[in-house]
Amino acid sequence: MPFWLGRSVYTARMLNTLSTRWPIIREWLLFLGTDYVYRECVDRSMRILAKRAIVDFLGICRHDTLGDSLPMVLSSPGIISLLFSLWDLETKDRHFSSCVQDDDIPGPPPIIRTPAILDSWMCTFSETETWNWHEIMRPFNNDGARIAATALDHLEHDLAQHPIDYDLIIWDIHLLTSLSVNNTIRIPLLMQHSMQKTAGVITTMVSQRPHCIKQRHLVAKAISYACWYIRAYVEDTDGLPWISEVLEASLLPSLLAVEPWVRYLKDNNDEDWEPLWLLLSGIFPKYAIFRSVLKVMGRSIKALNAVKAVDRPKPDGPMHKHWSTLEALVTTRLNLLETDDVDEAHVDSCQSSKCNKSGAAGTFKRCAGCLHVHYCSRECQIYDWKQGGHQTYCRGIQARRAKGIMSRISTRDLRFLDRVIASDLSYHNERISRTAAIHAPGPAVVEIDYTCIPFRIGVGCTESLPVPDTCKCDQLMQQKWDTMVELARNSKTPGQKLLIRAFIPCGSAPKVKLQLIPIKRILPGYDPSQDHDPAEASDTFDHLYSCAGISFTIVDHSYPVETLRLMSKEMEALTIEGKENTANPDQSA
Repeated sequence: MPFWLGRSVYTARMLNTLSTRWPIIREWLLFLGTDYVYRECVDRSMRILAKRAIVDFLGICRHDTLGDSLPMVLSSPGIISLLFSLWDLETKDRHFSSCVQDDDIPGPPPIIRTPAILDSWMCTFSETETWNWHEIMRPFNNDGARIAATALDHLEHDLAQHPIDYDLIIWDIHLLTSLSVNNTIRIPLLMQHSMQKTAGVITTMVSQRPHCIKQRHLVAKAISYACWYIRAYVEDTDGLPWISEVLEASLLPSLLAVEPWVRYLKDNNDEDWEPLWLLLSGIFPKYAIFRSVLKVMGRSIKALNAVKAVDRPKPDGPMHKHWSTLEALVTTRLNLLETDDVDEAHVDSCQSSKCNKSGAAGTFKRCAGCLHVHYCSRECQIYDWKQGGHQTYCRGIQARRAKGIMSRISTRDLRFLDRVIASDLSYHNERISRTAAIHAPGPAVVEIDYTCIPFRIGVGCTESLPVPDTCKCDQLMQQKWDTMVELARNSKTPGQKLLIRAFIPCGSAPKVKLQLIPIKRILPGYDPSQDHDPAEASDTFDHLYSCAGISFTIVDHSYPVETLRLMSKEMEALTIEGKENTANPDQSA
């Protein structure tokens, strides 16, 4: 900031000028933009100087000593749009970038960086939940993908500079996080690989070797901010695509190298590094339930263990506990990955409430709309569409997928999930058998929550473990659970039945795996190859339920007023598009 802002007499004059002459000043700022910066017939040096004048003046207005004037500036029509358009211009023509030092440009170098001003403005908006999205989006024609591309372009460009300006990296990442409050920007950011690029920031930062303590503090802060962004949105939508993306970007080795930087943030504040600890011991481990994620994590950990030069977390260091949690769970699950699954029984169930027939996986047809449910016949599909509530569910799923909000879980991941559930049931078979005996001959209930580490398992009956509230957008899971209970109670085959309800970590969209099996399948010595009773098929059931509504992220909960306002508009748009895209079952079967 200019030195004179530190002197009260000049600050008072500046405040007085802003308060009395702001309308004229605003007109001059807009005039410099339209008649100089954006007119290609004007000499480029003059255009650059005009751009610098606008940025420097608006940057000065955000100074603490002039704090009373900032609301007036931000509420003025055209000012927010003007600065965002200049920020966009820096990516379209690098001559306008504040990183470029051009000796041919007369006058002083730029005082203030555009991302610094925008970052502080977004912080101001967040404090009061008063984002002016109309002004922010106007330079980009209300296209969230364009503003996302500009933000990522800035980050990549600033990361490629030599030497790196660590302040710029911090502003870029913080601005990414702030813009992501808006779902129309967040989804395009994710689709344009913001997770991969933010993981690249961590990889680059941990390799830095600045000599100045202040620079080391900035490197640590950049790493912390990158961890915050990944933690905030890696579980957005379905979670699974972004978890896979950051792991494929070699994030685990980079995170292992973060420990020496932890001490450089003031007071070794746990809050600064909370996202890092949560990623290592909370988020990544629970996604090891998916085969695709487990394989990537397994390769990374094996490679790290094979290299002796890699510094392991110190036993008394802050990272040891969190890394050990991840490593232990991945190692355990890798043993399941290597087992032979030839004799495993995977089941598909017809979702029509008038049928509920089950058969070997692959024998039924899957709905081509939601890609979640199966039917044994065309008649059952039409009945469920018209009478069973699938029409509403399928529309919601398709609308979310069309917006990039949902992806499908692969067949191999689903079958590995069955294997994990079966393994955990077998491990706890004594506890399950004891509780089941108390409630015999009625069905026993096992509830497994894989959305937390360590996972939780509860055993009881239908009365002691009722279906919890997971999603208010529809009642499909409750209906399917009631169907399973009736099948178990009306079974005509001998032996007690086991109702299984497993909560699956799939980002902010709840997913629940529902299964009905004979309890003998979890007991020691059970051999599926000797089980040929065809009546058993009527006593099994399998369903994967997914939330078909709008989901909330951790950052959304921080700004409930703005999030609810934006998401009410988004939900309305999804509903309208869903109705247009799936008018009848012929389009989804």
